[in-house]
Amino acid sequence: MKNKKFIIIGAIVLAFSILIFLLVRREKNVNIYEYPDSLVVNNHTKYKNADVYSKLILNKIYNYDTIVLNIYVAPRDYGTDEYDVAGFIQKNMYEPHTYNIFIKKGGLPTTIKNFLSHELVHLHQMEIGDLVPVSDYLGMVYKGDTISFVDVPYNERPFEIQALREEHGNLKQLNHLLYSN
Repeated sequence: MKNKKFIIIGAIVLAFSILIFLLVRREKNVNIYEYPDSLVVNNHTKYKNADVYSKLILNKIYNYDTIVLNIYVAPRDYGTDEYDVAGFIQKNMYEPHTYNIFIKKGGLPTTIKNFLSHELVHLHQMEIGDLVPVSDYLGMVYKGDTISFVDVPYNERPFEIQALREEHGNLKQLNHLLYSN
């Protein structure tokens, strides 16, 4: 009699565990959007949805219709002893509205969604003229002030402070756009 109880309880626990596993494992439906042909994102990385996330942020959050964005793995490791660089964005000086994002070789210390939510703040800063690369790439001009990468630590650069402040909002909106019904 005791063995039957254990078998029944075990079967119920197993069935309940399988049900929970199936419910948790179920993938969310992702919303599909259309974009103008003038919004181009070329993803040359292992992050399979980087192009989708970038288009959503650029078009649905920042309302850009004309941007060319190339996403690459950085040709070498970047960083210093003080901090590790996950990646960076670079404006193409010769093609308007054209940008390259480079992601550190070996992977990101965060999710691709977080990374793009941050880097695309910088794209927006450059598009509206608040952030202008210095020709030697050793600094940026932010709202008229030249910020040297050598003299100003990463976490004290005002354009990085703004990007850090806005990335969470971008990420929240991105997830809402992707998964809301």
